[in-house]
Amino acid sequence: MKIFKKMLSSLLVLAFALSLASCDAKPEEVKPVIDTYAKCIQYMDAARILDNTDPVDDATASAFSEKLLLSDKNYDQANLKDAIAKTITYTVNEETITTQGKSASCTVTFTIKDYVTAFNELVGYPDAYLQALNSCSENMSYDIDFTFNKNKEGRWLATSDTLAKLNNLFAFMDEKFEFGPDTPDLFDRTSWLFAENGKYENTTSIELDIWFTDNPDKNFYYIVSKDNVELYKSEPQANEDIFFRAPFNKALGATTTSAGFIDQGVYNIKIFREDGLPLADETIKVIVDGAKGSPAKTKAPKGASYTIKDPSFATIKNLGWWDYDGTLISEGTYCINTKTLAFSIQLLSDAEPVYFAYYFVPGEKADTKKVDYSKPVYESTISPFLYFDGSLFYNFDYEPETMEVGKYVLVIAKDKDSIDKPYITATCKILPQSSEEFV
Repeated sequence: MKIFKKMLSSLLVLAFALSLASCDAKPEEVKPVIDTYAKCIQYMDAARILDNTDPVDDATASAFSEKLLLSDKNYDQANLKDAIAKTITYTVNEETITTQGKSASCTVTFTIKDYVTAFNELVGYPDAYLQALNSCSENMSYDIDFTFNKNKEGRWLATSDTLAKLNNLFAFMDEKFEFGPDTPDLFDRTSWLFAENGKYENTTSIELDIWFTDNPDKNFYYIVSKDNVELYKSEPQANEDIFFRAPFNKALGATTTSAGFIDQGVYNIKIFREDGLPLADETIKVIVDGAKGSPAKTKAPKGASYTIKDPSFATIKNLGWWDYDGTLISEGTYCINTKTLAFSIQLLSDAEPVYFAYYFVPGEKADTKKVDYSKPVYESTISPFLYFDGSLFYNFDYEPETMEVGKYVLVIAKDKDSIDKPYITATCKILPQSSEEFV
């Protein structure tokens, strides 16, 4: 009888163990739970994550919810963090799913773009961060082990320690990215070199210049398109000046007419910082008038501030007053806060050195007929300057110690003894107003 009771007792224990074993959840039952929970994490849905996690104290729940909030951050911070969050993906490693009774565990692999490396050398402009993130091809991976328990209501809930396991994945939400000024504050303005009335006519070169608020000491590149077809993309170029030049001509791939003019069409030049931050996007029309002959400019247009008296000294493409300081309000008219008077001649071929002299006549009603050519306020001899793109310029620059209201007359000649037989004369006027009054 005792032996029978022992056997019965053993059978009952075995039956109970088997009944427990029969309560083990199946992996296929748990997988949808794990997938839903991982999706809540991917979308950073704090409310649903907490709802599918074992209850935690109010302080922990509040801290977790605040960590995933974007609405309490400024626009640029929130915009960038949202962009990072959208790169989160996950994979449920089904082979790691294990179950025992009312418990289950699994490893889920989360990936996120490697923003740490992508942002490593940025200057700190919001658009640059977004550009770097979009260009990033590397990911950071996090393997997170989840444990789920089935509660009395039959719901599977992740254990409360899961919230702490998500800290590394959500670390970017605690970052404070340091931003510089917005893109418009990086530069003062753009200008098309030697364009007339907003277009080029019979030209061998076009050029978009961008003027910075300060010397950026950065690398830049630019893209040239014609009629929406890309023609040229420059390599990143070092820039150590207050402006950056983006030229386009035959040497850089422009097609030309038999007379040497750039083909007619609508040209677009975009200028970028080396990290891809867009700075300028300008369009201009190029017109070819076959009746106007060769590219060489031999006489000044009506109303010009200069006179070409002897064009034989060089083959001139273009010429005019240059605006270093953003104070040239019209051709040959500067404001009083100008620092540098600059007259430039762009050449089609190399030329000999030339002599130039500046003369000054004071007063708002200055009469240039009263110039004493024996008393220049500045004189020098220069040779053409060759720029990196192959373009040639004579640059007749003068920086008076004190800019005065009146007229400055520039005379360009073969040498000092030939001042009475000049190649070119040019006149600029200095107004008493500052350029800020014209903004």
